[in-house]
Amino acid sequence: MNEPEFVKNLSKNDQLRLDEELAFRLQAEEEEEERLSRDKAQQIEEANTAWDDIQAKVEADYQLAQRLYDEEQEQYIDEEKAKFF
Repeated sequence: MNEPEFVKNLSKNDQLRLDEELAFRLQAEEEEEERLSRDKAQQIEEANTAWDDIQAKVEADYQLAQRLYDEEQEQYIDEEKAKFF
């Protein structure tokens, strides 16, 4: 492997300092990626929860509409029966 000329001229202390700085940068990048991953997972979970809430409301509205329709039909049938008696 051919190293650039400036790398060949570094002292051990300078090389250690550069290695530490690189390790620090890589760790910071890794931590940022983990944070972004956690944030994305949380957003997905919140979206799923919101969708579940919407689905529950739609189902409740459907059941209410069905109950009101049934009551209206029953009232209509009772009125029809009253006409015959």
